[in-house]
Amino acid sequence: MWWESLTRYYGGPRAHATRCITDDLSYLWVLVPPISFISAEIFRVINVPLFFSTFHHPSQREHVQPSLVFSMLALSTLVRSGDIIGLGETGRLRALELRDLAQSYLDTSLNSGWITPGLAQAALLLAIFERSCHPAHSESRARSALFLLDSLILGLGLLDLDEEEYNVTTFSPNSVPSLVGPLSDHIGQAAISPGVTKRGCSCSHFQLSNTSPSSKKITPFWLACPGWSEEWGVIETRREEQRRLIWNTLTVASGHLSHYDSVRRTSRNLGITKPWNFKVFFPGEGLFGTPQMQDGLAAKHSIWALYSRSYLLYTGCFSVHHDESISEYDKGQFAVQAWLECERIEKMLNTHTCDIESASLYFGRQILFEYARYNSSTSRLITNDSPLRSTKNLVSSQYSRYVPHPNVGDPRFHRDKAMSWLSHRTHVVQQFVALSHGAGLKNTLGTRPILTLWFHDQLARYLNIWGQDPTLHIALDLCLQLLPLAEYLIALFPSDYPRQRYEALHQRLVDACILSGIPPPSPPRYIIV
Repeated sequence: MWWESLTRYYGGPRAHATRCITDDLSYLWVLVPPISFISAEIFRVINVPLFFSTFHHPSQREHVQPSLVFSMLALSTLVRSGDIIGLGETGRLRALELRDLAQSYLDTSLNSGWITPGLAQAALLLAIFERSCHPAHSESRARSALFLLDSLILGLGLLDLDEEEYNVTTFSPNSVPSLVGPLSDHIGQAAISPGVTKRGCSCSHFQLSNTSPSSKKITPFWLACPGWSEEWGVIETRREEQRRLIWNTLTVASGHLSHYDSVRRTSRNLGITKPWNFKVFFPGEGLFGTPQMQDGLAAKHSIWALYSRSYLLYTGCFSVHHDESISEYDKGQFAVQAWLECERIEKMLNTHTCDIESASLYFGRQILFEYARYNSSTSRLITNDSPLRSTKNLVSSQYSRYVPHPNVGDPRFHRDKAMSWLSHRTHVVQQFVALSHGAGLKNTLGTRPILTLWFHDQLARYLNIWGQDPTLHIALDLCLQLLPLAEYLIALFPSDYPRQRYEALHQRLVDACILSGIPPPSPPRYIIV
Protein backbone atom coordinates (compact mmCIF):
# COMPACT_ATOMS: atom_id res chain seq x y z
CA MET A 1 0.00 0.00 0.00
CA TRP A 2 1.40 3.35 -1.00
CA TRP A 3 0.36 5.04 2.24
CA GLU A 4 2.39 2.58 4.29
CA SER A 5 5.39 3.19 2.06
CA LEU A 6 5.03 6.95 2.45
CA THR A 7 4.84 6.89 6.24
CA ARG A 8 7.89 4.61 6.35
CA TYR A 9 9.72 7.03 4.05
CA TYR A 10 9.05 9.86 6.51
CA GLY A 11 10.05 7.67 9.45
CA GLY A 12 9.10 7.72 13.13
CA PRO A 13 5.76 6.79 14.66
CA ARG A 14 2.85 6.72 12.22
CA ALA A 15 1.06 9.65 13.89
CA HIS A 16 4.19 11.77 13.71
CA ALA A 17 4.81 10.83 10.07
CA THR A 18 1.20 11.69 9.20
CA ARG A 19 1.55 15.14 10.77
CA CYS A 20 4.78 15.78 8.87
CA ILE A 21 3.21 14.69 5.59
CA THR A 22 0.18 16.91 6.19
CA ASP A 23 2.41 19.87 7.08
CA ASP A 24 4.45 19.42 3.90
CA LEU A 25 1.32 19.20 1.76
CA SER A 26 -0.19 22.25 3.46
CA TYR A 27 2.93 24.31 2.82
CA LEU A 28 2.04 24.82 -0.86
CA TRP A 29 -1.35 26.26 0.01
CA VAL A 30 -0.82 28.02 3.33
CA LEU A 31 2.71 29.40 3.39
CA VAL A 32 3.83 30.04 -0.21
CA PRO A 33 2.68 33.45 -1.47
CA PRO A 34 2.12 33.82 -5.20
CA ILE A 35 4.04 36.60 -6.90
CA SER A 36 2.94 36.13 -10.46
CA PHE A 37 0.35 34.67 -12.75
CA ILE A 38 2.78 31.78 -13.25
CA SER A 39 2.60 30.69 -9.62
CA ALA A 40 -0.90 31.81 -8.68
CA GLU A 41 -2.75 30.11 -11.50
CA ILE A 42 -0.89 26.82 -11.41
CA PHE A 43 -2.05 25.77 -7.97
CA ARG A 44 -5.71 26.67 -8.22
CA VAL A 45 -6.36 23.33 -9.94
CA ILE A 46 -7.13 21.50 -6.68
CA ASN A 47 -9.99 22.11 -4.29
CA VAL A 48 -7.93 21.98 -1.12
CA PRO A 49 -10.71 21.25 1.43
CA LEU A 50 -12.01 18.39 -0.73
CA PHE A 51 -8.51 17.02 -1.18
CA PHE A 52 -7.74 16.97 2.53
CA SER A 53 -11.13 15.55 3.49
CA THR A 54 -10.40 12.64 1.15
CA PHE A 55 -6.76 12.38 2.14
CA HIS A 56 -7.48 12.13 5.86
CA HIS A 57 -10.21 9.49 5.43
CA PRO A 58 -8.46 6.08 5.38
CA SER A 59 -11.02 4.35 3.16
CA GLN A 60 -11.28 7.24 0.70
CA ARG A 61 -7.52 7.73 0.61
CA GLU A 62 -7.24 4.54 -1.42
CA HIS A 63 -8.99 6.37 -4.28
CA VAL A 64 -6.36 9.12 -4.33
CA GLN A 65 -3.67 8.68 -6.97
CA PRO A 66 -0.45 8.14 -4.98
CA SER A 67 1.51 10.01 -7.66
CA LEU A 68 -0.57 13.11 -6.88
CA VAL A 69 0.45 13.06 -3.22
CA PHE A 70 4.11 12.34 -3.98
CA SER A 71 4.28 15.07 -6.65
CA MET A 72 2.82 17.57 -4.18
CA LEU A 73 5.41 16.58 -1.61
CA ALA A 74 8.20 16.82 -4.19
CA LEU A 75 7.22 20.34 -5.19
CA SER A 76 6.63 21.42 -1.59
CA THR A 77 10.12 20.21 -0.68
CA LEU A 78 11.79 21.78 -3.71
CA VAL A 79 10.45 25.30 -3.12
CA ARG A 80 11.83 25.20 0.43
CA SER A 81 15.28 23.97 -0.62
CA GLY A 82 17.21 27.09 -1.51
CA ASP A 83 20.74 27.33 -0.18
CA ILE A 84 21.24 29.14 3.16
CA ILE A 85 17.62 30.31 3.48
CA GLY A 86 16.12 26.84 2.99
CA LEU A 87 16.81 23.11 3.24
CA GLY A 88 19.75 23.37 0.87
CA GLU A 89 21.20 20.49 -1.12
CA THR A 90 19.71 17.89 1.22
CA GLY A 91 16.25 19.24 0.53
CA ARG A 92 16.80 19.36 -3.23
CA LEU A 93 17.97 15.75 -3.31
CA ARG A 94 14.99 14.72 -1.19
CA ALA A 95 12.70 16.58 -3.62
CA LEU A 96 14.21 14.59 -6.49
CA GLU A 97 13.64 11.34 -4.61
CA LEU A 98 9.99 12.24 -4.06
CA ARG A 99 9.68 13.26 -7.69
CA ASP A 100 11.07 9.89 -8.83
CA LEU A 101 8.66 8.07 -6.52
CA ALA A 102 5.78 10.12 -7.95
CA GLN A 103 6.85 9.17 -11.48
CA SER A 104 7.11 5.52 -10.49
CA TYR A 105 3.58 5.51 -9.07
CA LEU A 106 2.31 7.36 -12.13
CA ASP A 107 3.86 4.73 -14.42
CA THR A 108 2.34 1.97 -12.30
CA SER A 109 -1.12 3.50 -12.62
CA LEU A 110 -0.66 3.82 -16.38
CA ASN A 111 0.44 0.20 -16.73
CA SER A 112 -2.46 -1.08 -14.61
CA GLY A 113 -5.03 1.00 -16.48
CA TRP A 114 -5.92 3.14 -13.44
CA ILE A 115 -6.06 6.38 -15.44
CA THR A 116 -8.09 9.13 -13.79
CA PRO A 117 -8.09 12.95 -13.76
CA GLY A 118 -6.07 12.70 -10.55
CA LEU A 119 -3.28 11.13 -12.57
CA ALA A 120 -3.34 14.14 -14.90
CA GLN A 121 -3.18 16.44 -11.87
CA ALA A 122 -0.06 14.61 -10.76
CA ALA A 123 1.40 14.94 -14.25
CA LEU A 124 0.74 18.70 -14.13
CA LEU A 125 2.65 19.06 -10.87
CA LEU A 126 5.51 16.96 -12.26
CA ALA A 127 5.62 19.21 -15.34
CA ILE A 128 5.85 22.23 -13.04
CA PHE A 129 8.63 20.51 -11.11
CA GLU A 130 10.59 19.88 -14.30
CA ARG A 131 10.21 23.51 -15.38
CA SER A 132 11.76 24.54 -12.07
CA CYS A 133 15.44 24.80 -11.29
CA HIS A 134 16.65 21.58 -9.63
CA PRO A 135 19.89 19.54 -9.72
CA ALA A 136 18.77 17.20 -12.52
CA HIS A 137 17.04 19.81 -14.66
CA SER A 138 17.26 19.39 -18.42
CA GLU A 139 15.19 20.46 -21.39
CA SER A 140 14.51 16.84 -22.33
CA ARG A 141 13.01 16.11 -18.90
CA ALA A 142 10.83 19.22 -19.10
CA ARG A 143 9.62 18.28 -22.59
CA SER A 144 8.87 14.69 -21.62
CA ALA A 145 6.86 15.74 -18.58
CA LEU A 146 4.77 18.15 -20.65
CA PHE A 147 4.18 15.64 -23.45
CA LEU A 148 3.01 13.05 -20.91
CA LEU A 149 0.61 15.57 -19.37
CA ASP A 150 -0.75 16.47 -22.80
CA SER A 151 -1.27 12.82 -23.73
CA LEU A 152 -3.12 12.11 -20.48
CA ILE A 153 -5.49 15.04 -21.02
CA LEU A 154 -6.17 13.92 -24.57
CA GLY A 155 -6.54 10.28 -23.55
CA LEU A 156 -9.02 11.11 -20.81
CA GLY A 157 -11.03 13.25 -23.23
CA LEU A 158 -10.91 16.20 -20.86
CA LEU A 159 -10.87 18.73 -23.67
CA ASP A 160 -14.41 17.54 -24.49
CA LEU A 161 -15.60 17.83 -20.90
CA ASP A 162 -18.45 20.27 -21.63
CA GLU A 163 -19.13 19.24 -25.20
CA GLU A 164 -22.81 18.59 -24.46
CA GLU A 165 -23.36 22.00 -22.86
CA TYR A 166 -25.19 24.41 -25.16
CA ASN A 167 -23.24 27.49 -24.06
CA VAL A 168 -19.71 26.09 -24.14
CA THR A 169 -17.30 28.13 -26.24
CA THR A 170 -15.83 26.39 -29.29
CA PHE A 171 -13.65 27.50 -32.19
CA SER A 172 -13.25 26.41 -35.80
CA PRO A 173 -10.03 24.65 -36.87
CA ASN A 174 -7.15 26.99 -37.76
CA SER A 175 -9.24 30.04 -36.92
CA VAL A 176 -8.55 32.77 -34.38
CA PRO A 177 -10.10 31.85 -30.99
CA SER A 178 -12.38 34.84 -30.93
CA LEU A 179 -15.67 35.58 -29.19
CA VAL A 180 -17.29 38.12 -31.46
CA GLY A 181 -20.89 39.13 -30.84
CA PRO A 182 -23.14 41.93 -29.65
CA LEU A 183 -21.99 41.68 -26.04
CA SER A 184 -18.29 41.65 -26.95
CA ASP A 185 -18.77 44.58 -29.28
CA HIS A 186 -20.72 46.50 -26.66
CA ILE A 187 -18.08 45.96 -24.00
CA GLY A 188 -15.26 46.84 -26.37
CA GLN A 189 -16.91 50.08 -27.43
CA ALA A 190 -17.69 51.01 -23.83
CA ALA A 191 -14.03 50.72 -22.98
CA ILE A 192 -12.97 53.35 -25.50
CA SER A 193 -15.99 55.63 -25.93
CA PRO A 194 -15.31 59.13 -24.55
CA GLY A 195 -17.42 60.17 -21.64
CA VAL A 196 -18.43 56.62 -20.77
CA THR A 197 -17.99 55.71 -17.11
CA LYS A 198 -16.88 52.19 -16.25
CA ARG A 199 -19.70 50.18 -14.76
CA GLY A 200 -17.36 47.81 -13.05
CA CYS A 201 -17.35 44.03 -13.04
CA SER A 202 -18.57 41.16 -10.91
CA CYS A 203 -15.30 39.23 -10.60
CA SER A 204 -14.67 40.14 -6.96
CA HIS A 205 -17.99 38.59 -6.01
CA PHE A 206 -16.84 35.25 -7.40
CA GLN A 207 -13.25 35.16 -6.20
CA LEU A 208 -12.22 32.60 -3.62
CA SER A 209 -12.27 34.97 -0.64
CA ASN A 210 -16.00 35.60 -1.16
CA THR A 211 -17.27 32.17 -2.23
CA SER A 212 -15.37 30.34 0.53
CA PRO A 213 -14.75 32.47 3.64
CA SER A 214 -12.78 29.62 5.22
CA SER A 215 -10.20 29.97 2.44
CA LYS A 216 -8.65 32.89 4.32
CA LYS A 217 -7.23 30.31 6.72
CA ILE A 218 -6.82 27.33 4.39
CA THR A 219 -5.33 29.09 1.35
CA PRO A 220 -4.67 32.69 2.47
CA PHE A 221 -2.51 33.59 -0.53
CA TRP A 222 -4.90 32.34 -3.22
CA LEU A 223 -7.89 34.55 -2.51
CA ALA A 224 -7.87 36.24 -5.94
CA CYS A 225 -8.39 32.93 -7.76
CA PRO A 226 -11.89 31.96 -8.91
CA GLY A 227 -13.81 30.44 -6.04
CA TRP A 228 -15.68 27.20 -5.51
CA SER A 229 -19.43 27.31 -5.05
CA GLU A 230 -20.64 25.87 -1.76
CA GLU A 231 -23.71 24.68 -3.64
CA TRP A 232 -21.66 22.29 -5.75
CA GLY A 233 -21.56 18.68 -4.74
CA VAL A 234 -18.49 16.49 -5.00
CA ILE A 235 -19.20 15.52 -8.62
CA GLU A 236 -19.51 19.09 -9.88
CA THR A 237 -16.51 20.20 -7.82
CA ARG A 238 -14.46 17.43 -9.44
CA ARG A 239 -15.63 18.56 -12.87
CA GLU A 240 -14.53 22.12 -12.09
CA GLU A 241 -11.15 20.75 -10.95
CA GLN A 242 -10.82 19.09 -14.35
CA ARG A 243 -11.63 22.34 -16.14
CA ARG A 244 -9.01 24.19 -14.15
CA LEU A 245 -6.56 21.39 -14.78
CA ILE A 246 -6.98 22.00 -18.51
CA TRP A 247 -6.56 25.76 -18.28
CA ASN A 248 -3.56 25.47 -15.99
CA THR A 249 -1.99 22.98 -18.38
CA LEU A 250 -2.47 25.59 -21.10
CA THR A 251 -0.57 28.06 -18.90
CA VAL A 252 2.34 25.64 -18.49
CA ALA A 253 2.32 24.76 -22.21
CA SER A 254 2.40 28.47 -23.08
CA GLY A 255 5.50 28.87 -20.93
CA HIS A 256 7.06 25.94 -22.77
CA LEU A 257 6.35 27.56 -26.15
CA SER A 258 7.57 30.93 -24.88
CA HIS A 259 10.86 29.35 -23.86
CA TYR A 260 11.40 27.84 -27.28
CA ASP A 261 10.49 31.12 -28.91
CA SER A 262 13.04 32.99 -26.78
CA VAL A 263 15.85 30.63 -27.85
CA ARG A 264 14.68 30.73 -31.50
CA ARG A 265 13.77 27.04 -31.70
CA THR A 266 10.58 25.26 -32.65
CA SER A 267 8.65 22.87 -30.46
CA ARG A 268 6.34 20.01 -31.28
CA ASN A 269 2.71 21.04 -31.28
CA LEU A 270 0.61 19.71 -28.43
CA GLY A 271 -3.08 18.92 -28.39
CA ILE A 272 -3.55 21.43 -25.57
CA THR A 273 -2.10 24.22 -27.74
CA LYS A 274 -4.80 24.00 -30.41
CA PRO A 275 -7.77 26.19 -29.37
CA TRP A 276 -10.15 24.36 -31.68
CA ASN A 277 -9.71 21.24 -29.52
CA PHE A 278 -11.33 22.96 -26.52
CA LYS A 279 -14.92 22.26 -25.55
CA VAL A 280 -14.57 23.33 -21.94
CA PHE A 281 -16.01 26.11 -19.80
CA PHE A 282 -13.57 28.83 -18.82
CA PRO A 283 -12.21 28.72 -15.25
CA GLY A 284 -14.90 29.86 -12.83
CA GLU A 285 -17.49 30.23 -15.60
CA GLY A 286 -19.91 28.00 -13.73
CA LEU A 287 -19.85 30.38 -10.76
CA PHE A 288 -21.81 33.00 -12.66
CA GLY A 289 -24.90 30.79 -12.77
CA THR A 290 -26.10 32.08 -16.12
CA PRO A 291 -24.24 32.79 -19.36
CA GLN A 292 -24.74 36.54 -18.90
CA MET A 293 -24.80 38.67 -15.79
CA GLN A 294 -27.42 41.37 -15.24
CA ASP A 295 -24.74 44.08 -15.43
CA GLY A 296 -24.00 43.12 -19.04
CA LEU A 297 -20.66 41.47 -18.35
CA ALA A 298 -20.72 37.86 -19.53
CA ALA A 299 -19.16 35.02 -17.59
CA LYS A 300 -16.91 34.54 -20.60
CA HIS A 301 -15.50 38.03 -20.03
CA SER A 302 -14.46 37.57 -16.41
CA ILE A 303 -10.86 38.40 -15.64
CA TRP A 304 -10.03 34.68 -15.48
CA ALA A 305 -11.76 33.96 -18.79
CA LEU A 306 -9.98 36.85 -20.50
CA TYR A 307 -6.62 35.62 -19.28
CA SER A 308 -7.42 32.13 -20.55
CA ARG A 309 -8.48 33.58 -23.89
CA SER A 310 -5.13 35.38 -24.08
CA TYR A 311 -3.34 32.04 -23.72
CA LEU A 312 -5.62 30.50 -26.35
CA LEU A 313 -4.76 33.32 -28.71
CA TYR A 314 -1.04 32.84 -28.16
CA THR A 315 -1.06 29.08 -28.60
CA GLY A 316 -3.33 29.43 -31.62
CA CYS A 317 -0.80 31.78 -33.21
CA PHE A 318 1.95 29.27 -32.53
CA SER A 319 -0.01 26.37 -34.00
CA VAL A 320 -0.85 28.24 -37.19
CA HIS A 321 2.68 29.59 -37.53
CA HIS A 322 4.16 26.06 -37.52
CA ASP A 323 1.47 24.43 -39.66
CA GLU A 324 3.01 23.99 -43.10
CA SER A 325 -0.34 22.97 -44.59
CA ILE A 326 -1.67 26.53 -44.16
CA SER A 327 -0.88 28.90 -47.00
CA GLU A 328 1.06 32.12 -46.58
CA TYR A 329 -2.03 34.10 -47.52
CA ASP A 330 -4.21 32.34 -44.92
CA LYS A 331 -1.56 32.93 -42.28
CA GLY A 332 -1.69 36.61 -43.12
CA GLN A 333 -5.46 36.63 -42.75
CA PHE A 334 -5.11 34.80 -39.44
CA ALA A 335 -2.64 37.48 -38.29
CA VAL A 336 -5.15 40.22 -39.06
CA GLN A 337 -7.88 38.55 -37.02
CA ALA A 338 -5.45 37.72 -34.20
CA TRP A 339 -4.51 41.39 -33.96
CA LEU A 340 -8.17 42.43 -33.79
CA GLU A 341 -8.95 39.82 -31.14
CA CYS A 342 -6.00 41.04 -29.11
CA GLU A 343 -7.44 44.55 -29.28
CA ARG A 344 -10.85 43.28 -28.14
CA ILE A 345 -9.45 41.40 -25.15
CA GLU A 346 -7.39 44.39 -24.06
CA LYS A 347 -10.40 46.66 -24.28
CA MET A 348 -12.44 44.24 -22.19
CA LEU A 349 -9.67 44.04 -19.60
CA ASN A 350 -9.85 47.81 -19.37
CA THR A 351 -13.51 47.60 -18.31
CA HIS A 352 -12.63 45.64 -15.17
CA THR A 353 -12.61 47.49 -11.89
CA CYS A 354 -11.59 44.52 -9.73
CA ASP A 355 -8.01 44.42 -8.43
CA ILE A 356 -7.50 40.77 -9.37
CA GLU A 357 -5.09 41.65 -12.18
CA SER A 358 -2.68 43.34 -9.79
CA ALA A 359 -2.44 40.13 -7.76
CA SER A 360 -0.96 38.42 -10.83
CA LEU A 361 1.36 41.29 -11.84
CA TYR A 362 -0.77 41.74 -14.97
CA PHE A 363 0.57 38.56 -16.55
CA GLY A 364 -2.49 38.27 -18.76
CA ARG A 365 -1.56 41.57 -20.37
CA GLN A 366 1.95 40.25 -20.84
CA ILE A 367 0.42 37.57 -23.03
CA LEU A 368 -1.27 40.25 -25.09
CA PHE A 369 1.86 42.37 -25.42
CA GLU A 370 4.50 39.68 -25.64
CA TYR A 371 2.73 36.83 -27.33
CA ALA A 372 -0.59 37.46 -28.99
CA ARG A 373 0.01 40.95 -30.38
CA TYR A 374 3.77 40.83 -30.74
CA ASN A 375 4.17 37.31 -32.16
CA SER A 376 0.98 37.21 -34.20
CA SER A 377 2.13 40.06 -36.39
CA THR A 378 2.23 39.16 -40.06
CA SER A 379 6.01 39.16 -40.11
CA ARG A 380 6.03 36.55 -37.36
CA LEU A 381 3.50 34.27 -39.00
CA ILE A 382 4.93 34.52 -42.50
CA THR A 383 8.67 34.44 -41.98
CA ASN A 384 11.24 33.20 -39.50
CA ASP A 385 12.72 36.70 -39.23
CA SER A 386 12.32 38.74 -36.08
CA PRO A 387 8.88 40.31 -35.57
CA LEU A 388 10.69 43.66 -35.66
CA ARG A 389 11.36 43.18 -39.36
CA SER A 390 8.61 44.18 -41.73
CA THR A 391 7.58 41.86 -44.54
CA LYS A 392 6.47 44.80 -46.61
CA ASN A 393 4.96 42.87 -49.48
CA LEU A 394 2.32 41.18 -47.33
CA VAL A 395 1.96 43.98 -44.79
CA SER A 396 1.20 46.55 -47.46
CA SER A 397 -1.05 44.31 -49.56
CA GLN A 398 -3.03 42.54 -46.83
CA TYR A 399 -2.32 43.64 -43.28
CA SER A 400 -2.63 47.41 -43.64
CA ARG A 401 -6.01 47.09 -45.31
CA TYR A 402 -7.64 45.81 -42.14
CA VAL A 403 -5.63 46.78 -39.07
CA PRO A 404 -6.66 50.27 -37.94
CA HIS A 405 -3.19 51.83 -37.79
CA PRO A 406 -2.15 54.27 -40.52
CA ASN A 407 1.56 53.51 -40.34
CA VAL A 408 1.38 49.70 -40.25
CA GLY A 409 3.51 49.44 -43.39
CA ASP A 410 6.16 51.70 -41.91
CA PRO A 411 9.16 50.10 -40.12
CA ARG A 412 8.65 52.70 -37.39
CA PHE A 413 5.39 50.92 -36.55
CA HIS A 414 7.31 47.82 -35.49
CA ARG A 415 9.73 49.90 -33.42
CA ASP A 416 6.83 51.70 -31.75
CA LYS A 417 5.23 48.36 -31.02
CA ALA A 418 8.45 47.08 -29.47
CA MET A 419 8.78 50.26 -27.40
CA SER A 420 5.22 49.87 -26.14
CA TRP A 421 5.85 46.30 -25.12
CA LEU A 422 9.20 47.08 -23.47
CA SER A 423 7.65 49.94 -21.52
CA HIS A 424 5.03 47.53 -20.22
CA ARG A 425 7.76 45.07 -19.25
CA THR A 426 9.54 47.82 -17.32
CA HIS A 427 6.56 48.02 -14.99
CA VAL A 428 6.57 44.25 -14.40
CA VAL A 429 10.34 44.01 -13.90
CA GLN A 430 10.26 46.87 -11.41
CA GLN A 431 7.72 44.97 -9.33
CA PHE A 432 10.08 42.01 -9.20
CA VAL A 433 12.99 44.28 -8.34
CA ALA A 434 10.94 45.78 -5.50
CA LEU A 435 10.84 42.32 -3.94
CA SER A 436 14.63 42.31 -3.75
CA HIS A 437 14.75 44.92 -1.01
CA GLY A 438 15.03 43.76 2.56
CA ALA A 439 13.57 40.38 3.44
CA GLY A 440 11.03 40.43 0.64
CA LEU A 441 13.26 38.67 -1.86
CA LYS A 442 14.13 35.85 0.48
CA ASN A 443 10.54 35.30 1.54
CA THR A 444 9.10 35.46 -1.97
CA LEU A 445 11.53 34.82 -4.81
CA GLY A 446 13.38 32.40 -2.59
CA THR A 447 10.52 29.91 -2.89
CA ARG A 448 10.10 30.25 -6.64
CA PRO A 449 12.65 28.07 -8.47
CA ILE A 450 10.13 27.98 -11.35
CA LEU A 451 10.94 31.63 -12.04
CA THR A 452 14.62 30.89 -12.73
CA LEU A 453 14.13 29.76 -16.30
CA TRP A 454 11.37 32.31 -16.85
CA PHE A 455 13.84 35.07 -15.97
CA HIS A 456 16.29 33.56 -18.46
CA ASP A 457 13.63 33.57 -21.17
CA GLN A 458 12.93 37.24 -20.50
CA LEU A 459 16.64 38.10 -20.72
CA ALA A 460 16.93 36.22 -24.02
CA ARG A 461 13.88 37.97 -25.44
CA TYR A 462 15.10 41.46 -24.49
CA LEU A 463 18.51 40.71 -26.01
CA ASN A 464 16.88 39.43 -29.20
CA ILE A 465 14.91 42.66 -29.50
CA TRP A 466 18.02 44.76 -28.95
CA GLY A 467 19.82 42.68 -31.58
CA GLN A 468 17.24 43.72 -34.17
CA ASP A 469 17.28 47.38 -33.18
CA PRO A 470 20.39 48.44 -31.19
CA THR A 471 18.84 51.86 -30.54
CA LEU A 472 16.39 50.24 -28.10
CA HIS A 473 18.54 50.77 -25.02
CA ILE A 474 15.48 50.17 -22.87
CA ALA A 475 15.86 46.46 -23.65
CA LEU A 476 19.35 46.46 -22.15
CA ASP A 477 18.14 48.47 -19.14
CA LEU A 478 15.56 45.76 -18.49
CA CYS A 479 18.26 43.08 -18.70
CA LEU A 480 20.44 44.95 -16.22
CA GLN A 481 17.55 45.21 -13.76
CA LEU A 482 16.55 41.56 -14.11
CA LEU A 483 20.06 40.10 -14.09
CA PRO A 484 20.64 40.23 -10.29
CA LEU A 485 17.36 38.42 -9.65
CA ALA A 486 18.22 35.67 -12.13
CA GLU A 487 21.66 35.31 -10.54
CA TYR A 488 20.15 35.18 -7.07
CA LEU A 489 17.92 32.25 -7.97
CA ILE A 490 20.83 30.41 -9.59
CA ALA A 491 22.74 30.86 -6.33
CA LEU A 492 19.78 29.57 -4.31
CA PHE A 493 19.04 26.59 -6.54
CA PRO A 494 22.34 25.51 -8.17
CA SER A 495 21.97 23.46 -11.36
CA ASP A 496 24.36 22.92 -14.25
CA TYR A 497 22.14 23.64 -17.25
CA PRO A 498 20.45 26.80 -15.85
CA ARG A 499 23.84 28.11 -14.72
CA GLN A 500 25.38 27.53 -18.16
CA ARG A 501 22.49 29.26 -19.85
CA TYR A 502 22.63 32.18 -17.40
CA GLU A 503 26.36 32.67 -18.01
CA ALA A 504 25.81 32.63 -21.80
CA LEU A 505 23.09 35.27 -21.44
CA HIS A 506 25.31 37.29 -19.11
CA GLN A 507 28.08 37.33 -21.72
CA ARG A 508 25.62 38.37 -24.45
CA LEU A 509 24.53 41.26 -22.24
CA VAL A 510 28.14 42.28 -21.56
CA ASP A 511 28.87 42.38 -25.30
CA ALA A 512 25.68 44.33 -26.01
CA CYS A 513 26.44 46.90 -23.32
CA ILE A 514 29.98 47.45 -24.61
CA LEU A 515 28.68 47.97 -28.15
CA SER A 516 26.07 50.43 -26.85
CA GLY A 517 28.45 52.38 -24.63
CA ILE A 518 26.68 51.26 -21.47
CA PRO A 519 28.60 50.05 -18.39
CA PRO A 520 28.43 46.23 -18.49
CA PRO A 521 27.34 44.12 -15.53
CA SER A 522 29.87 42.73 -13.11
CA PRO A 523 30.96 39.08 -13.49
CA PRO A 524 28.64 36.55 -11.80
CA ARG A 525 29.43 35.94 -8.14
CA TYR A 526 26.46 33.81 -7.06
CA ILE A 527 26.41 35.33 -3.60
CA ILE A 528 23.32 34.98 -1.43
CA VAL A 529 22.75 38.11 0.62
